[in-house]
Amino acid sequence: MYTIDEAFEILSRNKLTTHKETVRNWVRKGVIQAEPLESRKKGYRISEAALEQFIKERMPDGWGLYPESVTGDVRDVVKNEDEAAYHVEIDVEAIKEQAREEMWYELLGRFIFEDYFVLKKSEIRAAVEHMRYSKEFEAEVWARCSKHTWGHATPRVPYLLDYFMFEGKRVPFNKDFGGKDEQIIHALIEKIRRDRVQGKHKKS
Repeated sequence: MYTIDEAFEILSRNKLTTHKETVRNWVRKGVIQAEPLESRKKGYRISEAALEQFIKERMPDGWGLYPESVTGDVRDVVKNEDEAAYHVEIDVEAIKEQAREEMWYELLGRFIFEDYFVLKKSEIRAAVEHMRYSKEFEAEVWARCSKHTWGHATPRVPYLLDYFMFEGKRVPFNKDFGGKDEQIIHALIEKIRRDRVQGKHKKS
């Protein structure tokens, strides 16, 4: 049986969350099956089978099925003829990233994420001004943000594992900034700026 802390360590190693409170929320909502102790205030116990089932359901197809020789930080070569009929160079990080991305989209599709970040017009304005962009660009940013409500009254983006969803795309936090709020806001503004430069988004 695992405590919340122990379950968090296992889930974080499997790249399923970076926040312990997310594990608590999943337990409270029944997403992870757990047994309360004498009272819920004293915590929960999660069985090994329940945690393994949770992880198994959320891992993308093929995760863990790559040859054991696929290791290393950047590239490796499969040399076992039973695994490959010829020597093949594998981009290990690309494989891992593709698996992580597929898993991330699958979790968001099931509405399993860490939380929403609420987009506030005043914070968007302050960030745009700080980056010395025009009022016209500020209006464009807010117009796109204001459509992203996820069924709520105020615009917001769901996030999970240092990425957030915006207009159907997985956007990484901007780690040049310290706080999560700034990391999301500046990454969002930069995405919209790049879209504008590349002509990927047409004004409506």
